[in-house]
Amino acid sequence: MEKGGRLVVQMKALLLDPFHTGSHAHWAKGMQKHLSQIPGTAVELWTMPGRHWKWRMHGAGGEFARQAAAASSLPDLILTTDMLDVASLKGLLPAAWRNVPVIQYFHENQLTFPWNEGDAEKVRGLHHTYQFINIQSALAADWVWFNSSYHRDVFIHAAEQFIKRMPDCKTGYSMNALVDKSSVLPVGIDAPAAVDVERPIGAPPTILWNHRWSNDKGPDKFAEHLNDLEAEGHDFKLILCGQQFAEVPPVLQSIRQRYHDRILHDGYADSHETYTALLESSDFVLHEPVQEYFGVSVAEAMSHGVIPILKSAQAYPSWVPDAFLFEHAEERSAYWVNWQKDGARGRTLAHATATKFYWPHVARTAHEEIHSLFNFR
Repeated sequence: MEKGGRLVVQMKALLLDPFHTGSHAHWAKGMQKHLSQIPGTAVELWTMPGRHWKWRMHGAGGEFARQAAAASSLPDLILTTDMLDVASLKGLLPAAWRNVPVIQYFHENQLTFPWNEGDAEKVRGLHHTYQFINIQSALAADWVWFNSSYHRDVFIHAAEQFIKRMPDCKTGYSMNALVDKSSVLPVGIDAPAAVDVERPIGAPPTILWNHRWSNDKGPDKFAEHLNDLEAEGHDFKLILCGQQFAEVPPVLQSIRQRYHDRILHDGYADSHETYTALLESSDFVLHEPVQEYFGVSVAEAMSHGVIPILKSAQAYPSWVPDAFLFEHAEERSAYWVNWQKDGARGRTLAHATATKFYWPHVARTAHEEIHSLFNFR
């Protein structure tokens, strides 16, 4: 790519992560590491602490623009996330930066994410502000990646409905533009060093919970499924290694009290080695989330041969084989019994499904699309 009279022989990408924690940090660090391993590519990462998410959506553009003004060189490309308002970033960047293309990655969105009904801004109706930021930001970006086809579809539909409610002058917010400049790029996961898909299912089997303990991940449904399995006479052990917060949710307290003698591990796995060992000790991951735009925790479990039993809803039908998806409780119970009899096949299918999300493959896909979109060479 010729830029300023010189031939660019190495693409320099700048990755801006305004909410650098959890899945956002996982994606940012993974993209930086694995894109940078592709010859001719260098990725620099600028971050802001993962707190005050509402202020990040309002103010991160100004902070990153300030840092850009002090930078000694210009990137060829900017990558960022749904926590940044690209419209404000582009308006505040130094003039020399304004032709740098921006790709925005949507982990989640504020239009379809289940807001807490007690949130002060939801009560006052101010949550619509953050919904509109997502819409305007996506339209201001030069390209948008969604982490699943499901996420892309629900966002575009919700944005269309949002704009329909506005009084006039809506042509500039047509979602046709977003349809034409968006694609799906799944979240990357680390490849296991080795996977034993022949390891036997435990007697009793071990059920994994490796999601954060928040309402959108469906912990209440998880407890219901455990109670149903127990009522049906099925035995099981539990590994509870999802991220926990200062306030313990009542459902976790209930699970601890009811199944205290079945819990093999309880607490966030704060190291890669611990997390890997827990995945390798698990047989099933049972999940029915309220909202799931991709399901990185499930993909990680599957990569280690953990057999998923998942509600056929949200993002899961877009990438999980039908053999793991249930519609009703009877089907869930049948899967629980049948996969115990055919564990090696279940582990093999789970592992094979997850391999397409390994970081080197995802990074290569991103690299090829970037070069195709912007003619970098």
